[in-house]
Amino acid sequence: MNGNGITDFHSHILPGADHGSKNRETTKRQLEILKSIGVERVVATPHFYPQIDSVESFLEKRAAAVERLQSIYDAKMPTVFPGAEVLVCPGIDHMQHLDKLCIPGTDVILLEMPMSGWSAEIIETVRRISASGLVAVMAHIDRYKKTEIAKLSLECDRLLYQLNGSAVSGFLGKKRVNELCSALPVACVGSDIHGADKKAAAELKSIWQHIEKKGINLSECASTLLERALKL
Repeated sequence: MNGNGITDFHSHILPGADHGSKNRETTKRQLEILKSIGVERVVATPHFYPQIDSVESFLEKRAAAVERLQSIYDAKMPTVFPGAEVLVCPGIDHMQHLDKLCIPGTDVILLEMPMSGWSAEIIETVRRISASGLVAVMAHIDRYKKTEIAKLSLECDRLLYQLNGSAVSGFLGKKRVNELCSALPVACVGSDIHGADKKAAAELKSIWQHIEKKGINLSECASTLLERALKL
């Protein structure tokens, strides 16, 4: 593993962990698709909903999904790192063992903001998480309104940001990506792949190449975020 390939920092590939992959066969196909476009590392980020799951029950479910993955995994596939896509709810920073939702061996946690308007309490919760020593990465920030993003970045200046590959698609896609990369510390991208979706993989490759041409070294950023995990 040379670290120069694409890193998919947001994916739903663990079989049976959430609605991203229903079985081993789907997961195998997802990894084959990602490998075919140059993906070297994949962070598997099943959804964590604090109003539904405890950290303990989520980790048990994820561990079972990782075991199912291992039964079909071979060395030619991208390296997989288990993680989580953690929905931000008010006061989640007080949840016991929140740090266990980080990528194992790191302090990196992927957070998902609610789709509705972000209250001051929601933003304060994010601020407290990022101030606690965890490296908080905001998932698919391209999905949200510019006004909400500006408010979040103003109040939470330690955050890093992840863009989905789909952000680069469409007539104004690249312009939107350029604006986000200029305004925010974008550190990683993801396919957000659900099912055997070749389009999601193609979009991931497209946004990776586009951002790297702008001078942002995504390979280096990904290696930094995963550095401790790579040594495990």
